Amino acid sequence: MRTKTKTKTWEGIRRSARHFIPMAVLSLGAVAGVAASANVSATSTAWGPERPEFTWAEPAEYVTFNSIIDNPKIGNERNFVRIRKAGTTDTLVDKVELEVGQEYEVAIWFHNNAKSKLNKSEYGGVGIADNVRLRIEQPEKVNAGTSAVIKGIISSTNANPNEVWDTAYAYSKTTVLTRYVPNSATIHSLGNIDGEILDSSALFGKDGAKLGYWNDMWGYVPGCNEYSGYVTYRFKVDQPNFKISKTVSKEKEQNYVEKITVKPGDVLDFKIDYENTGTMNQLSIIAYDNMPNGLSYVNGTSFFKANFNTEGNFVSDKLFDGGINLGDFKPGDNMSLTYKVEVSEDKEIFPCGDTKVYNNASIATANGTGYDKVEITVHRDCEPDQPKELPKTGPTELVVSLIVVAGIGIGVSYYIKSRKQLKNLTSSK
Repeated sequence: MRTKTKTKTWEGIRRSARHFIPMAVLSLGAVAGVAASANVSATSTAWGPERPEFTWAEPAEYVTFNSIIDNPKIGNERNFVRIRKAGTTDTLVDKVELEVGQEYEVAIWFHNNAKSKLNKSEYGGVGIADNVRLRIEQPEKVNAGTSAVIKGIISSTNANPNEVWDTAYAYSKTTVLTRYVPNSATIHSLGNIDGEILDSSALFGKDGAKLGYWNDMWGYVPGCNEYSGYVTYRFKVDQPNFKISKTVSKEKEQNYVEKITVKPGDVLDFKIDYENTGTMNQLSIIAYDNMPNGLSYVNGTSFFKANFNTEGNFVSDKLFDGGINLGDFKPGDNMSLTYKVEVSEDKEIFPCGDTKVYNNASIATANGTGYDKVEITVHRDCEPDQPKELPKTGPTELVVSLIVVAGIGIGVSYYIKSRKQLKNLTSSK
């Protein structure tokens, strides 16, 4: 049994607006008319559990929530969670397609369908719902090609059933994050609780945030439409994203490219560029470099510039040993990190001809790591081997050659003549 004071207070605030519908909910609309305004197809709302249905003319004889099927303004109360772009007059719908950077407003209707007479002391106040709470379940991440299921659960310790729930859907073509907008969860009703901010940790927690009608009696909701209300909250669609590029230039030329040909002993200027192209802050980004054999960092040359630090400054040499923490970057922020590298003259590392090496850089963030690299061709010219000395063919050498040839010819003739003479002498004996 409730105290007379409490019952008297509830009876005292009854007013002629018996069919109160909060103004912002006037745009809830029926699902059938939703698709055109939201530019998405209407989706059958998933709600539960199955429960007895009631009508506007014949409400319930006990405490039950959102079970009237012909509410003049919102239609079927079982469909009590709806969504739209924040800051617009679009119709609240069951499904939206998320846009990166856009805020969305979710509205959750609550209505104790018990007949108003059950609030009176002569009925023992059995129409008053106890410990009424709203709990929201919403994923922080929506994967590409899927929908976030936004579920609202209204519970009460003396309601039948003890809790009811409904869902809305937020589809995304790309992977995004949904971020609750602080202090946006607000309760709306005709009571002095109107405009109160709900505790988000409770609203999105395991127990839920208490609803009500008076701000000194949280958790109690009498039966009848004038005690109904709704809760709205907003969330923003965030997409962490960034770009990274690695380029190289010959020292002081400022001609940064992805591929370069150099000589042993050259000094090169390396550059890592980063830009936060997402919709959320990137905190404590860290730059790394993986130097290949044959290239060596020139100490003290790491220089940092950003759109918020246009003069620039030298930074730590730990690019190759644990990385350099370059701080926080808001959406749109960008930076460049330059440093010098020397090419080894070691012939074993860079022999004659062309030798390719690759330098890899990375930027690590809380939302992933980006990589890029440059290609460096080290070209070494070598002296060709000296060929063996060829025979000389000047005039003197030509005369000598002729004498040799002539001598050979005379010798052959003399040999033949001698053989003939020897034969003649032998045959005459």
